[in-house]
Amino acid sequence: MIEAEMCNKIPKLETWEDILTSNVFGLLDLLNNEYLLEIVSNAKNHNNQQISFKDRYVKSVKLWKNFKNIGEPDIVVTLDDNSFFIIEVKYFSHEHNGKKEIQESEDEEQKQEKGQLAKYFDIKIDNKKSDFIIYLTQDYQSLKVIQNSDDKKANSKSSLDKIYHIHWNEFNEYLISIKGVDGIKKNIIDKIIEYLNFKGFRYWSGIKYRKEYEKLKLNIGEFYGE
Repeated sequence: MIEAEMCNKIPKLETWEDILTSNVFGLLDLLNNEYLLEIVSNAKNHNNQQISFKDRYVKSVKLWKNFKNIGEPDIVVTLDDNSFFIIEVKYFSHEHNGKKEIQESEDEEQKQEKGQLAKYFDIKIDNKKSDFIIYLTQDYQSLKVIQNSDDKKANSKSSLDKIYHIHWNEFNEYLISIKGVDGIKKNIIDKIIEYLNFKGFRYWSGIKYRKEYEKLKLNIGEFYGE
């Protein structure tokens, strides 16, 4: 599926976010989700607080697990003590169908998203509720959208404290920073990085060329000099 998408063999569909979720988390699952907690520990809530997963490990990761009368969260991550959290995957601020369609459907989609978020707080597994929800997006405004929503349950202080955001670029940068791996593990990590780069989920790397740029003997800024 990854190769087909990168070679433009997949038509534009409503399910871009589902394909993105399947491709990335399907490959992470081949690594037994070894790096997942380290990656999402970079997520922050509206108070700039992060999540601690010290001495914890992933027990299972389920994509689109169905909860009756609630829906299907993108990802449900269960930890070793059977607590769990939810990851909601988003694209470029809902930009998965092209700008024209976004303009026409964005308001309605945001309303649906806010209502769905409130329902996710009611999810129970073995009589336990979700510890928190993480938004994995390319949009820095996700938390502000929730804070400004009319959904009292979703934007109450207790709920906002449990809603975290992580940027796709941060996700990719963590994978890029992994050293000392080889073999199949390295191949899988490299494939995820290649795919995320293809999607545009990487910080601008121009800063890396700053030293080379400074070596150039150009009279930039001296055009108007006497």
